[in-house]
Amino acid sequence: MLSTVPVLAGAIRLAELGSDAQITAYNARFVAAPFPVALHIFCATLFCLLGAFQFDATIRLRYPRWHRMAGRAVASAGILTALTGAWLAQWSLIPSELQGELLYLVRLVVASAMALAITLAVGAVQQGHLTQHRGWMIRAYALGQGAGTQVIIMLPFTLLFHAPTYFTRDALMAAAWALNIIFAEWIIRRQSPLAKFH
Repeated sequence: MLSTVPVLAGAIRLAELGSDAQITAYNARFVAAPFPVALHIFCATLFCLLGAFQFDATIRLRYPRWHRMAGRAVASAGILTALTGAWLAQWSLIPSELQGELLYLVRLVVASAMALAITLAVGAVQQGHLTQHRGWMIRAYALGQGAGTQVIIMLPFTLLFHAPTYFTRDALMAAAWALNIIFAEWIIRRQSPLAKFH
């Protein structure tokens, strides 16, 4: 559900890149570097949609081979999502009302944390540490779902006041990632270590 709006927005962005849409101050950065934008959208969509099924215990038990194969795809897509996200934050010419210093730094931290969490998750499962693997993938998935939570946070604010810009926008978007991580840690800690994973 959290993926719905970002996935639709990504599809619209891809359609825009493939058309002769008018270049504006808000889409010029996407037109200037379409490949990393398209790769980010594709990988983020795969990570969010396919990744959701990786947490279903029934699927893991009935189709363990599928879980492993899909897991490789999800991990690869997640790493590429994080790397392209960091690239876009660093090199895209984002208007200041859409990204200030706070959001810039938060995006780099989130991208790095997401890539690190996936790397640790892969390392844990290779060593047979399933509880740690699950915990790190939950954290990575929570970070990857930031865009969906941002919609939930920013939509009511926009309806009540106006579309946030500058520091307010930065703070609200950062809060979405913070809420996701808090929720992820709550999920990890409320599960019994290994019994519920199997």
